[in-house]
Amino acid sequence: MDFATITQKLTDGQYAMMEQFKKDVDLVFSNCRQFNPPSTFPVTCADTIEKLFKKEWPKALERKLSWAEKRGLQGLMSTLAKESM
Repeated sequence: MDFATITQKLTDGQYAMMEQFKKDVDLVFSNCRQFNPPSTFPVTCADTIEKLFKKEWPKALERKLSWAEKRGLQGLMSTLAKESM
């Protein structure tokens, strides 16, 4: 799993539940650590993004996001996908 695939799934409306989205994001972090040695740049990036994700995720669950907030999250995913290539 990667951020580009997650972005495409968001665009295509393939996530029926938020937990499916979270599972895919968690898989990105897991795969990164599985296929890269500890303390390398990719793992350091994954650690940083995961920390932010874990901080922000509960906020997304607390309330329904506005259209603008959803688009903002989708924009962030697109940016991450482009930067990871």
